Amino acid sequence: MAQLKMYWLPGTPIKDVRLPEGYSITKFSRESDKLAWVECCKNGLVADDADEKTFYNDISSNPAIDVFNDVFFLDYEGEHIGTVTAFVNDKNIGDMHMVGIKTEFRGRGLAKILSYIALKEFEKRKVKYALLTTDEWRKSAVKSYLSAGFLPVKYDRGMIPRWRAVLEEYGIDSVLMLNNSGKPYKIICRKGLKNVKGINNG
Repeated sequence: MAQLKMYWLPGTPIKDVRLPEGYSITKFSRESDKLAWVECCKNGLVADDADEKTFYNDISSNPAIDVFNDVFFLDYEGEHIGTVTAFVNDKNIGDMHMVGIKTEFRGRGLAKILSYIALKEFEKRKVKYALLTTDEWRKSAVKSYLSAGFLPVKYDRGMIPRWRAVLEEYGIDSVLMLNNSGKPYKIICRKGLKNVKGINNG
């Protein structure tokens, strides 16, 4: 089944975040960061037995990614506990890639910090738009992306009912859906909301 896709459009307000005490933001800087990245991504992004080869396959083998400038970490007391890769392809489209937080640090609202890091980078680099892909089961991540201003994209069959179910689960009445080129497609509403004035529930 195809993943969910979401776009962030330039001009969308970026919610400011404050780093909790003890947290800081750093970039990839040394060889040992590869294994730290793997540990941050073991919540469904990479296999439990992943190693440095996974970092190569998902990050450093991509010619669009500058490892030392595009791979960010969220640290707690000097330890890498979360990561996000924010790179821009040759079409000037930003990609928020491999967003992961160590298991023991999940559920603390830290994903919004990773989104903030990436979006500020895309804003600075004046991207056409930014994208990400994710899965419904990553519930806290999807909710965080919606909160950060990412919008659902209709790019494959079945996206509308899947997104309507997501909105229903989160109690979000409606959201604008974009087409694959980043243009407005239609407003969709949650599965249990059958009729809202001005909304085509498709």
